[in-house]
Amino acid sequence: MEKQVTTDLSSVQVWDNYLDDGFLVNLDEDSNHYSWQLNNVANRKSFPYKRKGSHLFWSSGFPSLEKSPKNISNLYNFIIKEVVQSSFNLEGIMLNGQSLGQNGTTHIDNYYNDGYRTLMVFINHKWQKEWGGEFQLLEEIDNNSKIIKTIEYIPGRIIIFDGNIPHRGLSPIEPYILRKSLIFRLKSL
Repeated sequence: MEKQVTTDLSSVQVWDNYLDDGFLVNLDEDSNHYSWQLNNVANRKSFPYKRKGSHLFWSSGFPSLEKSPKNISNLYNFIIKEVVQSSFNLEGIMLNGQSLGQNGTTHIDNYYNDGYRTLMVFINHKWQKEWGGEFQLLEEIDNNSKIIKTIEYIPGRIIIFDGNIPHRGLSPIEPYILRKSLIFRLKSL
């Protein structure tokens, strides 16, 4: 399948100040006890098992909303009902983590522009702008491509976008920090 990309930023929405500090502290601290693995691979290209790609980063996944921690399922239900205010089928849940030197490479989240959206929540309860960690949207699936939008990492920030827009998350530029983003893969009904 050939990858179809879009640079239409009309699907990109960003919300701040919906999550209170106490919830964010609990979610961030709880996530430190999840089963993290250095196995999340972007841009899988290898044959035959597609286990190699452009970069590795930390991840923790959940098979369904019902089998995810209660704070994650509550967060998802709140965001869909109160913030996004649209209905979707939930296709997947994962928690990504990046430490110093683990910049993401440019990728898309699906192959065809058929109603898939990526819902992302920045769950670190403490973050300083000087630590980096920006989220970037680009013109093409190429790390040297033109950046068409940069979104600052802000604790509790919620972002939804078309998964066919090439994008990447930048790692922190400080040691001993894990940049965490909670990802919900959505399909329009």
